[in-house]
Order: sequence, then C-alpha cells, then structure tokens
Amino acid sequence: MYHSPYLTKTYVKQCKERCLSHFAVILYLLINITKLKLLLWGRVLKVRFNKVFKISELDNKRKSSLFFWKLPKLTTRLKTRNILVVSIALLVGACSTPTGLTYQKASRLTAHNVPNKWQENIAATENNTIATDWVKSFKDNGLAELIGYALQSSYALDADRIGVSLAKERLNISAATDFPELSLSLANSRNKQVSNSVTTYQNSADLSLDLSYEIDLWGKLSDQQNQDRLNYAAAQASYQHSKLTLVADISKAWFNLTQAQQLLNLYQERAENLQRNLLMIQSSYQLGLNDALDVYLTKNTVNQELARVAQQQQALKVSSRALELLVGDYPLAKKVSEQNLPFIADEIKLGLPAQLLTRRADIQASWLSLLALDAGLAIAHKQRFPSFNLNASVGDNASELTNLLNGGALAWSLMGNITSPLFNAGRLESLETQAKLTVVQNEKLYLQQVYQAFADVENSVSERESLNQQYNFYLKAQENALAAEKLSFDQYLRGLVTYTTVLESQRRSFDAQTTVIQLTNELLQNRIEIYLALGGDYLDGTTQTQQTNSTKGNSLPASLTHRISMEK
Repeated sequence: MYHSPYLTKTYVKQCKERCLSHFAVILYLLINITKLKLLLWGRVLKVRFNKVFKISELDNKRKSSLFFWKLPKLTTRLKTRNILVVSIALLVGACSTPTGLTYQKASRLTAHNVPNKWQENIAATENNTIATDWVKSFKDNGLAELIGYALQSSYALDADRIGVSLAKERLNISAATDFPELSLSLANSRNKQVSNSVTTYQNSADLSLDLSYEIDLWGKLSDQQNQDRLNYAAAQASYQHSKLTLVADISKAWFNLTQAQQLLNLYQERAENLQRNLLMIQSSYQLGLNDALDVYLTKNTVNQELARVAQQQQALKVSSRALELLVGDYPLAKKVSEQNLPFIADEIKLGLPAQLLTRRADIQASWLSLLALDAGLAIAHKQRFPSFNLNASVGDNASELTNLLNGGALAWSLMGNITSPLFNAGRLESLETQAKLTVVQNEKLYLQQVYQAFADVENSVSERESLNQQYNFYLKAQENALAAEKLSFDQYLRGLVTYTTVLESQRRSFDAQTTVIQLTNELLQNRIEIYLALGGDYLDGTTQTQQTNSTKGNSLPASLTHRISMEK
C-alpha cells in the first residue's frame, strides 16, 4: 500500500517539533516575566518590612524578620508554580489534537466484520490478485476508441478535473500562512485650510511597508493545511472514481447499442422471412391448397413484425444518443455498432474483501474526506485559544511625493498582538461539538458505504452465476426452437400440420433468439458491474500513465493517483 507524503509520520513529527518550539518560547517568556515580577515584589516588601520593623519594637526582632521574609518567598513560589502549571496545562491542552474517529485507520473500522473471502466466490485465486486492464478483455477496438475520446471530451469529467484544481488552489492558500504577509502602500494628499480669511494648502505623501505574521503556536494553521491536503487527495480520488465510472458507463452504453442493433437485425430478418412465407401461402391459396385463414394469420404476423422493427429503430436511436451524450457529442443518433455482442467465459478474479478499502476510489475519497472533517474538529478546538500576531511597519513621510526616501530617518514600528476569546455565550464550544458530531455522523455514513460496496460485489457475483445458467439453458432452447421452426414449416407445406403450429414454433424461435441476445448483453453488463464494484484500474499502468499526463499540473504524485493512503 502506498503511503501519502501528506499523511506520513514525518509530517506529524514536524507538527510536534513546531508545537514544542513554540512551547519553549512561551515558557521562556513566562519565566522571565515571573522573575521580573518577583524582583519588583521583593523591593516593595522590603520597604514595607522596614516600616513595620521600626514601629513594632518587639524583643523577637530576628524571628519576626525571618517570618516576614519567608512568608512572601513562600507565596511567591506558590504563585510562580501555579502560573507555570496553568501555562503548561494550557499549552498541552492546545497542542493536543482531539478526534471524533473511533479508529485512525480505515481497516480497523471494519476489521471485525470483514470476511476472509467472498460468500459468492466464483473465482477463488491462490494469489488473491484482482483483474485489471478489463477494457482490453472485450477485444473491441471501437469501444477502446470511444473511451479514449470520451476521457478528453466529457463535460462531466472536465468538471471533476476542475474540482481537483480548485482543491489544489485551496491548498496553496492555506500553505501561504507559513510565510509572513508583506504589503506596500503609497498615499499622496492635498488639504485646504481656511483660517482668518487666510487660505493655506498642505501636501502630504506617505510611503509604508507593512509586514504581518500569525504565530502558529497551537498548530491551528497546520491543521488547516492538513485539512486542505486531505480534501485535495479526496478530490483526486473522486476524480479517479468519476473516470472509472465514465469508462464503465460508456462500455455499458456501447453494448446496449450493439444489442439494439442486433435485435433490429433480427427483427428485420424475421419480417423478411414472414413476407416470403406470405407470398408462398398466397400462392398456395390461389391454387386452392390453403385456406384464407392462413393468409390472414400470416398478414397479421407480418404487420406485427414490421411494427416491432419500427419500435426497435427508435430504441436504436435512443441508445445511440445516450452514448453520444456520454462522450460529449451532440446527440445526433449517428453512433452505430456493426459488431456482435462478445461472449466472455473467463472468470473474474475477485481478490479479498478487505482489498476494496484500497481499490475503490470512492471509498478512499470518503475516508480522506472523513479525515479532513476530523482535522476540522482540531481547528474548531483550537479556535478557543489565544492567537498571536506580529506586525511590523517601516515608512516615510514628506510634503512632496518626490521627497520620499531622500535619505532622511525612516519611521518604524513593531507590535505583538494577542487576541483571546473571553465570552461568546458558548458559541465556540458548540462549534467544536458540532464539528465532532459531524465527524461521528460521517464515520457512520462511511461504514454504510463500505458495506454497500461489499453487497455490490456479492450481488453482482451471485447474479453472474444465475445469468450463466440462464444463458446455457436458453442457448439450448434456441437450437431446439430453430430446428422446430424449420421442421414445422416443412410439415405445413406437406399438409401435415396447421399454420397455427407454424406460428407457434416461429414465436418460440424468435423469443429464444431474442433472449439469447439480451442475456449476452446482461452478462457483459454484469461483468462491467463487477469490475466497477471491485474498483482499481481499467487499463494497464502504461496506458493509464499516458492518459493522466494531460492533467499532470493538477495531479498528486503518480503513485498517489491510484493508491491514495488509507491511513492518517
């Protein structure tokens, strides 16, 4: 499993080191401030003690002096210790990152309920590998060309690609908080003043260079960056899932179009055969060999078949337009398929159920989004602590714009700012609670999605076994029906059976042929559903890398594109 560079232990270590360094600085400042207070307090107490000593005139002067000296020192130690304890508790509480997740790894969430193998396992493999490069298994060049074209022209996929770019820009924005913000301002003004009927004009030019920086003492800004990194990785995973879904939808639509074309060919062939039979029956009727009933029955069947041809022509156009919409073309119903539906008997390698957590890009995206929400919980928690800002400014002022920076002394300022929430009627606490509940809610939704993914595989595999059995039975039924159709028509011509028997045998033959075509398509659709439910790649690594080069500027590292880490 590939581990994301954004989610490694190195990043966590850097966050801890940054937090400890800030802790050391604040602790150093607190100690020095405490020392200064103790020094001033000692001088004040010394003056007060001298006054008491002169007035009291007690015999135990030495004991009294020792008592009065030890009491302030003891109180000073206690107060200093309390300040340090409170400061350390505050820093430790702020540096600790709360979490709403039950476990920090996706595999542990479902480990107690994931079986070692599929219940409906029709393809148990020794090495537990899962089939990839499944598009080539159809051996259809027309389909491969359509997929390549759609990946470049699909509007829906382009929208998802733009979503990845947006997530990357949000990451760039949050990463900018590592650096101070520098701005330059230039102002030029002219004022008019009237005093005692005397009008004066005054010019003023100001130039200022300002710098501001927020110290990330609690790691709040780092958590924001981590959240944006996770959202960026989730957007990448969602894009990969959208691409796989688009490939699966195009494959389904292509085979639906092929089925529609094959059924149209079957209906047209049947209509032509019936028309030839009608001519033969009409000739026999004119010779007095057949009844008029046979003629009417044949004409009725011909008309029904011609109506079915017209209906199937419309269905073919609908299938063609659906495919054109998927590839990003105008729906002109011009897409055609001249090939027959392939029958693929190869079993599908299913792998292990636990592999879905790393193969399904949509599950990866949900987990990464869940981690991002958990990072948002840390941000909401740290919003309740003070924020530290440094502001520096240097500038010049002159009466004329041309006199700026003429060698005179520059004015400068340096200011530290601490802002802490004191009272907000529990708003920040409620926001943190809301963030935690959101994490818990989405964790449940993630588990539901995972188990739904398991159910998708189990149902698809079980359905495939049923479809294979139906296909084999109907294939034999088709052979028998074709033989019965030919035999019944020969017997009708010899006067052994009625035309009703011929019509019944023709209907059964037609139904069997239609069902075989439909079952072949259903097997292909089911095969695609299994590949989609298993996730992973639809092409080999070389082809996949070549196709993703066009979006290299918006992509994570190549290894992260296909194997986004499932660990925090």
